[in-house]
Amino acid sequence: MKVTFKYGIGTFNGMIDNAVFWPQKSGVTSIMRKFTYPTLTSQNTLMGKIGKNLALLWHLFTDEYKSDFRTYAQRYYVQYGSEGDYDPARSPYAFWTKAIWAWSDERPEVDLSTLSMEDLEVTGIAISTVKNCIKNGFLRVIDQYDDLTAGF
Repeated sequence: MKVTFKYGIGTFNGMIDNAVFWPQKSGVTSIMRKFTYPTLTSQNTLMGKIGKNLALLWHLFTDEYKSDFRTYAQRYYVQYGSEGDYDPARSPYAFWTKAIWAWSDERPEVDLSTLSMEDLEVTGIAISTVKNCIKNGFLRVIDQYDDLTAGF
């Protein structure tokens, strides 16, 4: 539910008294929902393993590769901006995870929870550069991307 606050408080982000608040871009209201702790499933465990493995791989990449994703993110938001109240600015890491998830959807033999750097070097040519990610349709096209060619 949308909530507004008194006494000059525009929005609030966080948790108070079993309620979770999410601020709106307008700066006038927040969305509130009741806090409930979810029941953990095997899917939660799998997603946790995948998330940890992807974070480990990200830390192993070269600084130039990460810098190209940072440049892509900056150019993306100059060209497209934010697309609505629920579209936060994504980080370079978020764009990389978007690309690797899209890549793995096309390759059912790839298990993201056990993917290693050696596996990526052998099978990951389609995501080895930001330019390749864009050309293969894993990232949205931006106007200037030909210079984003640093590999992992």
